[in-house]
Amino acid sequence: MKKTFFILLSIILLCGCSSHNEVITLSQNVTLKFFYVETCSQCKAFKENVIPELENTFGDSLVIEQYNLDDKTTLEVYDEVIDSLIDFDESCYGYGPAYALEGYFFKVGYTSGDEDYLIIDIENAVNGEELSDELSGLRFTYR
Repeated sequence: MKKTFFILLSIILLCGCSSHNEVITLSQNVTLKFFYVETCSQCKAFKENVIPELENTFGDSLVIEQYNLDDKTTLEVYDEVIDSLIDFDESCYGYGPAYALEGYFFKVGYTSGDEDYLIIDIENAVNGEELSDELSGLRFTYR
């Protein structure tokens, strides 16, 4: 009985400790600009859940810059991104969370689980492949 217990315990510990985070090295380094509002719960969730996931997945090949939309100095960076977009909907201006994969796309909004699609979209964008349909709402492209 003890032997069975130790075998089961060993299996549980081995399986529990073997979670694997796939590391993806992008063919070129890119920058993700994350725009947030301090009091926004979706922005906070993005900061706590998505940013660490992106850092673990892409390592040094993805630089993440964070900008508080309540800070007036951020508006210059934000406006520069907005002015670089082809089809930006002005009714989305100033809303967070929003993020720009510089030179590829800009997305407004976040829902739990989006990070899985965002990882795919970042890799696809850099590789010149089609982006997912899952994050197509309120996603705008660069000129």
